[in-house]
Amino acid sequence: MMRLHHVGLTVRDLEVSVEFYCRLLGCTVRGRTQSADAELRTLTGVPEAQVRIADLDLPDGGSLELIEYLAPVRAPLEQSRPQPGHTHLAFRTDDVEGAHRRLLEHGYQPTSPPVTLIDPGTEWDGARAFYATDPDGRTIELVSLRD
Repeated sequence: MMRLHHVGLTVRDLEVSVEFYCRLLGCTVRGRTQSADAELRTLTGVPEAQVRIADLDLPDGGSLELIEYLAPVRAPLEQSRPQPGHTHLAFRTDDVEGAHRRLLEHGYQPTSPPVTLIDPGTEWDGARAFYATDPDGRTIELVSLRD
């Protein structure tokens, strides 16, 4: 049996991303580490890997692992929603409008206002959702499903 354990995100600036995911999305830091050991380099397949990591607990269970590579340094990945390989993370909230407002108050410009989805016969019918981006341009979806 397989279950999702965590989602790992490579970030440009660990502190900026921790602030975004904790302050704006309600995550909490479970732990931090820094590594350049042989096991990390073997696991990642990056012989010169040096990383800083923050493990975050999501408010309702699950976890995010934020990874900043100190070495090797690379240009940020160009994110584009229709581009194959692009991903998005969806967070469920009871207050889509409040989440939208918090992002605006902290200088983040959501992609859209909250919209009501119409998809009869599915859990998405009547859901309220909007897209935004995290500090690295990754798509974040905030969604409130009907109960």
